[in-house]
Amino acid sequence: MRLFKISFLFFLFWSVNFTAQKNNDSLRKRAYSVIYEQPDETISIALKLLKEEKKVDEVAHLYMLLSNAYIAKRNNDSSLFYILKAADLINKEALPTTKIKILNSVAVQYQQMELYGKALETLDQSLQLTEQLEANDKDRLFNAGFNYAVRGMIYRNQSNPDLALEKFKMAAVNFQKLSLDRKSAANLSIIYYNIGYCYIDLSQLKQASENFDKSEDYAKIAKAKSLEAYSLKGKGETLFLTQDYSSSLQTLYLAEEMALPVGDLVLNEGLYKLIADNNLVLNNFEKFQNYNNKYLAVQKTLEQNELKSLNRYLDTQSLEEQNTNTLTNKQFRLYQIITALVSLLLVAFITKKIYSLKKRNRRQRKMIETLTKVKKVL
Repeated sequence: MRLFKISFLFFLFWSVNFTAQKNNDSLRKRAYSVIYEQPDETISIALKLLKEEKKVDEVAHLYMLLSNAYIAKRNNDSSLFYILKAADLINKEALPTTKIKILNSVAVQYQQMELYGKALETLDQSLQLTEQLEANDKDRLFNAGFNYAVRGMIYRNQSNPDLALEKFKMAAVNFQKLSLDRKSAANLSIIYYNIGYCYIDLSQLKQASENFDKSEDYAKIAKAKSLEAYSLKGKGETLFLTQDYSSSLQTLYLAEEMALPVGDLVLNEGLYKLIADNNLVLNNFEKFQNYNNKYLAVQKTLEQNELKSLNRYLDTQSLEEQNTNTLTNKQFRLYQIITALVSLLLVAFITKKIYSLKKRNRRQRKMIETLTKVKKVL
């Protein structure tokens, strides 16, 4: 079960204040405000703004916005396409905070694709830049919190709940230093949701339930129904594990109702699986069959999306390798040309030197012969 593919939700509340022209500000705000409930509208707005934008930082933010909107649609292939376009801008004249956000976005893409080594490598680059910001700077606090949270998700996926718990708690400390607005509340909801599952992995169900309650409280502050649904799913699983199947089903049906307008495939997958399991235990075979079929259908869709993303990643890696080989070949040809020219110059120099020496030797011989003749005459 994909319990921790919730990392994408960070992006949906990861909006920043832009300094763009006033006539575009309202469109940007609208794009961020509907990114999860109406991602198609966000995509339409971002593509429109992209045609007019020239600044590197703003273009990068729009690419990330498009990537995040496609994540909300569970179209990981298109999401990866736009985040790679943003990554292409990282070596240009972009602000440090923009570079950090691009690196964090790329790291999450790798984490989603379970390329954990690449994800951690990218997070290390991001953290190095983040730690160069001022100690109490809000961008440093936010990005450090984000960085630790993604690390927590990676370690939890690698079946290391203790290390994951440590990273999630570090993330929470950073986010709690920020002013409590909808964005920070949403991120804290996600972190406590993940902490709850760490405690489930450690078989500490009381602590798990407490953290799911915290997650739900922050989700309500954020006014994010999707996050409330995730929190309820966690609580429903805790109740299932304590064998309170009726309460578990009641909680999960409520979560399903909240999740319905969102269309989050990962959330639905988890809910359908838990509802099916509860009904199986309660001998409600018809409902079990119904929800199990829903679960399998969503699982198949997610696997197809992941395969498309992996194929795009492999294509990108292949293209990078081809570019590297092409560059290497060009450099090799250049070295051959330079070597040939140097060799020709060296041969010419030696030939000239030999010719000069022979010419000087002939002059010296003639001079010696002349002096010898003169000496004989005397």
